Amino acid sequence: MTAANSRAALLAFVGTQILPHEADLRRMLTRLGVKAHERDDIVQEVYCRLLRLDGVDHIDDPRAYLFRTARNVVLAQIRRNRVVSIMTMQNLDDLHVADAMPNPETATAARVELNQVLGLIRDLPERCRQVFELRKVHGLSQAETAARLGVSENIVEKETAKGLTAILKTLSASPLLTKRVPASAPGARHVVD
Repeated sequence: MTAANSRAALLAFVGTQILPHEADLRRMLTRLGVKAHERDDIVQEVYCRLLRLDGVDHIDDPRAYLFRTARNVVLAQIRRNRVVSIMTMQNLDDLHVADAMPNPETATAARVELNQVLGLIRDLPERCRQVFELRKVHGLSQAETAARLGVSENIVEKETAKGLTAILKTLSASPLLTKRVPASAPGARHVVD
């Protein structure tokens, strides 16, 4: 991708995925007690940071990314100013509302489980593994998978079900699943249920 195309893609992303959430961001900054002229500066800095990105493929949730970037800008501003409104510090945690990132324990547990699942996928019989990877890992449709492998859609359906059943059966018997972070823990989420 050329630099011009990359820049155009970044601008399109900001315009379609970020800009619609600016009003929510401004409301949040107002609730934090940030003064109007400071809100404008923070929003401007957020856009500058976003437009300096090399790409946006790593952004799964644009709204959460916007709020996380704003939180980082506010924290940087607080560090620079050293004099902070008590209202701002008291409400700074409100910006965590949009932070969809799991806590470190949950991320570690999910990574262990993901590695276990990837190992189980590798252990599937060859055709079953190929079908399962194309359907569930790469997100190809049943028809696309059948065409790529030169098999019928019926075979793709059966091999996908066979692979999923084998993986879930092994996971349900796994002692690692009983050691996972409880679902009630902050930021906890299950990769495979």
